[in-house]
Amino acid sequence: MSVQISVTEYIDAPAARVFDTAASIDARTLIQKHGPLPAILDVDGHDAPWSTIGEVRRHKLSDKSSVREELIGFTPEKTFAYRLTEFTGLFAPLVAEARADWHFTQRASGRTRIDWTYVFTPAGALAEPFLWFIVKLFWPGYLKSALARVKEKAEQDEAPSSAARQENDI
Repeated sequence: MSVQISVTEYIDAPAARVFDTAASIDARTLIQKHGPLPAILDVDGHDAPWSTIGEVRRHKLSDKSSVREELIGFTPEKTFAYRLTEFTGLFAPLVAEARADWHFTQRASGRTRIDWTYVFTPAGALAEPFLWFIVKLFWPGYLKSALARVKEKAEQDEAPSSAARQENDI
């Protein structure tokens, strides 16, 4: 059985800008240490921006582990997805693979909604409760802090008024 977690963020910028920001942000900037979860320190292989299905890169993490990431879906301004495999370190005995999907939805107010979902496939039945605990307890904050960095970068140049946002998004 898989373990899934999703987070949502609203960003005061058009979907095209938010998508481009998310697809081009440096992985070392995006993923920072959160609780026991490591930061990305280095990237081997293709670096941002992600744009061609099949692109592969390996992340070296602050806990001395690594993970392989492959772009498996890409629709400009709408969605991108990647698969994580070849985990080392803490996640090696827990995770067979993970899939991450980013979905971008333009709101009438000019804001963009990002939904970021991770689905983890446990390495086995014994790994599942440990993986569930780690993912449910720490992953939401890990992803939300990364989305805050995307939000900050995407909103740097323009932001619609808060009245317009509230009127159209509530």
